[in-house]
Amino acid sequence: AEALAWVGHFPPGSVYAQLCQLLAMALGDSDPLATAGLLAESLGVTVRHQLLAIVHARARKKRKAAAAAGGDITDQLQGLSLDSQDSQNSQDSQNSWD
Repeated sequence: AEALAWVGHFPPGSVYAQLCQLLAMALGDSDPLATAGLLAESLGVTVRHQLLAIVHARARKKRKAAAAAGGDITDQLQGLSLDSQDSQNSQDSQNSWD
């Protein structure tokens, strides 16, 4: 129980889940409510940890795909210019729509 108190504030997912499972096994039938609570806590932490890992992997994959498809944002911004000739061309194209 002391070990659970030490890691309870900022639990590392795998350690906390295993610790809850071990405490639940130690309690066993002597306190079924506490055993159920510890097992539920273990499952919640495990699922949350897995979900965060999945979300992180998907986000990394999307960033990688976006970087491969469109290049870096700095490359896209370097193609822009504020030359008077470019701005004149953009005004001409806007006027053609009027």
